[in-house]
Amino acid sequence: MLDALSWPLERAGEALAALAGASGLQLSLRDPGALGPAELAHRDDAEIERWLAGAAAELGLEAEAVDSDIAGVDDLLRAAAPAVLRVGEGGRGLLLLLRGGRRHLVLLAPDLRPRRVALAEVRRLVCEPVLAPLRGRAEALVDRTGFKKGQRRERAVEALLRERLGVLRVGRAFVLRPSPAAPLLRLLRAEGLVRRTAALAGLHAAELLLMIAAWALIGDLVFAGRTDAGWSQAWLLLLLSIVPCRMGQAAIAGDILQRAGALLKRRLLVGALALPGDLTRREGAGLLLGRVLETAAVESLGLRGGLVSLVAALEFAAAVPILALGPAPALHLALLAGWAALSVVLVRRTGRHLAAWTDTRGELTHHLVEAMVGHRTRLAQEAPERWHDDDDARLVRVLAREAQLNRSESLLVALLPRGWLVLGLAALLPAFVGGTAPAATVAAAIGGVLLAQRGLSTFVVGATALLGCGVAVRQALPMLRAAETADAGAHGLMLSFPPVPEGQPIVVARGLGFRYPGRERPVLRDVDLTIAAGDRLLLEGGSGGGKSTLGALVAGLREPTSGLVLLAGLDRPTLGLVGWRRRIAAAPQFHENHVVTAPLAFNLLMGRGWPPTQAQLAEADAVCRELGLGDLLERMPSGLQQMVGETGWQLSHGERSRLFIARALLQGVDLVVLDESFAALDPATLQQALRCVLNRARAVLVIAHP
Repeated sequence: MLDALSWPLERAGEALAALAGASGLQLSLRDPGALGPAELAHRDDAEIERWLAGAAAELGLEAEAVDSDIAGVDDLLRAAAPAVLRVGEGGRGLLLLLRGGRRHLVLLAPDLRPRRVALAEVRRLVCEPVLAPLRGRAEALVDRTGFKKGQRRERAVEALLRERLGVLRVGRAFVLRPSPAAPLLRLLRAEGLVRRTAALAGLHAAELLLMIAAWALIGDLVFAGRTDAGWSQAWLLLLLSIVPCRMGQAAIAGDILQRAGALLKRRLLVGALALPGDLTRREGAGLLLGRVLETAAVESLGLRGGLVSLVAALEFAAAVPILALGPAPALHLALLAGWAALSVVLVRRTGRHLAAWTDTRGELTHHLVEAMVGHRTRLAQEAPERWHDDDDARLVRVLAREAQLNRSESLLVALLPRGWLVLGLAALLPAFVGGTAPAATVAAAIGGVLLAQRGLSTFVVGATALLGCGVAVRQALPMLRAAETADAGAHGLMLSFPPVPEGQPIVVARGLGFRYPGRERPVLRDVDLTIAAGDRLLLEGGSGGGKSTLGALVAGLREPTSGLVLLAGLDRPTLGLVGWRRRIAAAPQFHENHVVTAPLAFNLLMGRGWPPTQAQLAEADAVCRELGLGDLLERMPSGLQQMVGETGWQLSHGERSRLFIARALLQGVDLVVLDESFAALDPATLQQALRCVLNRARAVLVIAHP
């Protein structure tokens, strides 16, 4: 049955578009047929996965590759939808998982009709290629226990295989979701947040209606002097009906916070990775740390403040018709409108003070981090009695801003709800003292005043949170803007890239120029360059001459301000950043390269797919030994799986340099750019590392001082 539901690999583009459409994901490509047929028949697994990722990017989606061990396949199938599963011999078939379930899954068939199938059948299809070679031994072992043929024997075999072989990895699933760089409204709709927010608002509106109805009913009974048991029971039922409304609101609000928080984290991560290098270098570690700290408030304050403000708006709106039925409707509504305007003024004032305090605190964080980094220089060049002069002045400014903010917040919290309660009740005094209005009307107006006070109290909480979120968003704005312009590299992912033949040009640059922002004099002007397959080039020059800038332009780390650069005959807009880096890998200068706190294997193969295959791990081991890192691997207790970085195994300057070289070589590209990569090596190690580079790189550009 599943064979009939499987899509051939050649229809991969059509399958992705069909699954996205059936799942309700909005496509950015108006004509999904423009993806064309997938010529994947003779591609290896890595090329197939790159093509699928590129096709998803063309549709404005993200295809995240997720694999699992045998023990976790059921959880993967239940939670991955919408997803594409590679099945069949060599992964040449595709199953489109439309919806998950506990026992059954919904698959999208090639005739575009959803079909319900048992989860066990899909699990068997996914796991059988791994389990089949070992099934005979498991069956023989079960036969020795005396099990007769039947369902019990089959279950025993399956349980034994899953218990003994549960850690084995099985084929990958490609989970579809909107790209984090997509428009925000599209992301909210795809996550179901718009629908859930509407449901939350509906439940709270129902709670308010039930509460008002309960007030009206008990008030009618009291003022009419009735004690009917039936109406009292109806009042109790109204109050009890509020309980499921509140429970539903709590569940939906928690779901909204979880989904929106995950979405925001993905968007900020994409933006952080897409930040231009010039910005990170210009701001320094202190300001960047301050931005990161402030982004945490976007989630915690923004989401909570948005939901609370929605509740406040509903409560405030519900108070208006109740006050309109009171003894002084015009006066009450005028006072309410004026108080709402005063609320806006006080919130804006508090917002200005909060922004000023945050900026001053950010400057203090930057100063503190920079002072810690340059502590030794400060000890040597600054007199001890003056070490804390600037620190004290900055602390005084922060405390002054904080005192100003505290006064504004106190006024906001104390004046708005309590002040309205005094005004609202004062407006009822003439009717109450004169006895000109019915008691029920006065009671209803008091209820309206109390409901408006509750709305204002809720509004203060929500507005305070939103103010903090607004300040945090201002700090995170560079990352959010970078996420909107993140280069998905869709074209470059989908293009087939055979190696450039020996002697053919890899990079051709004509009239290349570059000027740093804010500088009048260009670093490079009218540079012509050709690098062919098989070339071994050495670029020498003095400091500040533009060597590293030229290397960054060739590697795609910067874009030229003038001129043209072609890579294998294609320009940057055609290839995209991802496609460009599939052809050229760079090891920038030491201060622009990093060791991540992770296994050594991850640091070596982070430019490849993850998790790596055994062949990739073997290749990484061989490259490390050719670079002279064999002794390091022998010393490490876990070898390639040893944790390295700031909280792991500490690498020396020369070991880090060779790690960066290995990382570039292991990407299997046409051209490797090495910027000052050999500067920290002794002559013997340099010769060994250079020999490895010349043997393994198809073409290499080495940048060094004379």
